Amino acid sequence: MENTLLKTLIVVTLAYYLIKGLIYLLLWQTTYKLQQKALENKNKRREENLAKRKEKLLKKKQQLSEHNE
Repeated sequence: MENTLLKTLIVVTLAYYLIKGLIYLLLWQTTYKLQQKALENKNKRREENLAKRKEKLLKKKQQLSEHNE
């Protein structure tokens, strides 16, 4: 009786840790993907803002050169 109870307890414990490990692995994969997307979006916004700044600077230079002529 004790032998089967002990085996059942071991199997249940191992199954618990297996499921727990799979859940942590899934959460890690999800957070990694979210982090990558967030970094991509951040870089995209940074590039867009840089392009806008360059465009404004060019317009300002053109206006100054037209004003000086």
